[in-house]
Amino acid sequence: MRNYRILTFLLLILSYENYAQSQVIVLSAKQFGKNQQIQLANLEGWVFKQGDKVDYSNTDLDDSDWKKFKPTELSADLADGTGRVEGWFRIKVKLDESFRDIPVGVARQLWAATDVYVDGILAHSFGNTGYPYEAFNPILKYAESIKLTPEKEHVLAIHVVDYETMFTQREVRLKPHNLLNFISITGPVFNKFVTSKIKQTYILGSTSISISCLLLFLFLLLLYLNPNQKIFQLAATLTTLVSCAAFGSYYDVFNELTYSAEKVIFLFTNGLFLPAMHAFTLVITEWVLKKKISLVTILILIFMPITSVLGHVFSISWPFGLAESILLGYFVYLVFKLRNSIKRIEWTVVFAMTVLTVGSLAWVFLHKYFLDSFYEYENLLKTIVLLCAPTLLLIYVSFSYKEILVEREVEAEKVIRITEEKKELLAQQNVLLEEQVATRTRELEKSLTDLKSTQSQLIQSEKMASLGELTAGIAHEIQNPLNFVNNFSEVSSELIDEMKTELSTGNVQLATEISNDLKENLEKINHHGKRASDIVSGMLQHSRASSGVKEPTNINALADEYLRLAYHGLRAKDKSFNAKFETDLDASLPKLNVVPQDIGRVILNLITNAFYAVNEKNNVTLSQAKRDTLQLQGDTLRQAQGDSYEPTVSVSTKKEGNKVLISVKDNGNGIQQKILDKIFQPFFTTKPTGQGTGLGLSLSYDIVKTHGGELKVETKEGEGSEFIIQLPIV
Repeated sequence: MRNYRILTFLLLILSYENYAQSQVIVLSAKQFGKNQQIQLANLEGWVFKQGDKVDYSNTDLDDSDWKKFKPTELSADLADGTGRVEGWFRIKVKLDESFRDIPVGVARQLWAATDVYVDGILAHSFGNTGYPYEAFNPILKYAESIKLTPEKEHVLAIHVVDYETMFTQREVRLKPHNLLNFISITGPVFNKFVTSKIKQTYILGSTSISISCLLLFLFLLLLYLNPNQKIFQLAATLTTLVSCAAFGSYYDVFNELTYSAEKVIFLFTNGLFLPAMHAFTLVITEWVLKKKISLVTILILIFMPITSVLGHVFSISWPFGLAESILLGYFVYLVFKLRNSIKRIEWTVVFAMTVLTVGSLAWVFLHKYFLDSFYEYENLLKTIVLLCAPTLLLIYVSFSYKEILVEREVEAEKVIRITEEKKELLAQQNVLLEEQVATRTRELEKSLTDLKSTQSQLIQSEKMASLGELTAGIAHEIQNPLNFVNNFSEVSSELIDEMKTELSTGNVQLATEISNDLKENLEKINHHGKRASDIVSGMLQHSRASSGVKEPTNINALADEYLRLAYHGLRAKDKSFNAKFETDLDASLPKLNVVPQDIGRVILNLITNAFYAVNEKNNVTLSQAKRDTLQLQGDTLRQAQGDSYEPTVSVSTKKEGNKVLISVKDNGNGIQQKILDKIFQPFFTTKPTGQGTGLGLSLSYDIVKTHGGELKVETKEGEGSEFIIQLPIV
């Protein structure tokens, strides 16, 4: 009895299975949905078997052992080791009388390759199900006509092949609502819909790409002209993302793509650019409202593209959904918090973010729940989502700058009014200023006249000081030949008396010898007289005003003469003065075409300064030495410091290239670095009051410059100085 019941139960199951496999799905024209399309993928009556046998399409094939399985139930579990999903779907359909005058077709909107058989005969191949495999590009494709006779049963057999990989997501990884378009029966209205869809897509695609590129060019130009404007930096970045998303969204409209290329573009467009565009719009919104960008917005900007790409690759959507929910929540919080401080023009950016968010949500909602409406309005939604943010941002920038221009106009009017007032005030002040300028000019002219008079007096004083030093030296120098003249004159007078005596006694020989001595005395008197005459001539020449006429001059003789005169001049003023002077004169020097009085005055001034410097150091050293000597006692008595210092001034000349160098060097205290730049300035002096005018070096510098030369100084503090005159050889 128990076995009988089991057998009866199995027979019932088998009979139910046979009934299920043999049932015929009747289709009516009343089932046509939008755009005259009947989706077959979710109908009851489908059976499925894995494999690649062509005879699975035969009408008389026994498919009782096939699995009841709808195309919407495809999954990645069916893939083999290579990722290939392959199998056959079969279903029996019959068109009722309502299809009598309606030509029907078959359409597919998925990428999987399929062969469609009607009653065992291949009706159409979508892609290539063999080797090599080739996916079918379903974008904007017309339905293919198919021969189905009303009131007649037909067997539809569909061979499907797909490849399932992580990167290239096929339909098997999609949700059941995406697989509804696995295969559809269509009427003639469907192809008309495809035609309008193609036109609409071309128009919207061209519009999106053109406007996004135009906006990108515009904002890049504004950024180039205003590189420091933050709004243009943000706008240029946003329009770059929009342009990339527009190209990615509509590229396949203008170019037929392989499945792999389409998936790569899809991944970058929908996984990267669109989420980044959405998040970056939030960045701009926050910056416009707060003039700063928070860490939350930066994190959203980073994680939205990352979660979107990972979601597309690994077919998990919740991380991206979470990031998008955070974005939406933070946007609502931001607007609510700042609602009272948002300016009218700033609502434009808020509206852009709102439209973008609502458009994205509508896209997801229609795709999930109203697929027919999604296919009809997807391009329009896509264009709105792409262009709303940059377009409204352009409006915001335009109105913002309009407000700025209005403010500038108001400020300009204020400036003009203030300028007019200032002009009137300036006109009044100009009269006063002219009177003050006239008064000051008269005062300055008087001051200039007084200054010139004072300057002339100081220059004359400097010249007289120089002449005084020279005169003292000449007086001391002329004393020697005059002493010789006087002495030899006295001796000669005595010799004449002796000669007279000898002549009176008749001693002619002795008288002759005395006359010879007398002649020698007279020659010496003549020699020293000429020497005195030369000194007097030099004094007269130096005392004369410079004629300014250049003449060939022996520089060595000039330097030697003035060295001795300067030394004797200082000796005449200070009997305790004593110094060593040296000369190193180049005998091969040519005569230079110079004004001898002027160059002589320069040399004399430098030598006098050098003797003054060594004398000052010597006096200080001797004073210190005396103090040191008082401190020394008994056997520790040693030579004082002053005994080791010897004041020395050296004058040298040499030829160097096309120049003659005249050097005056001393071993005095040198010149301090802090005043080195001032020594050639007029009226600057380091000598005590009353001992210098401060014009000596200034006049010397000017004289050398007028001769085309240079006056330089080299000094080391505590060790001495060297002044070098460079004169060109003409």
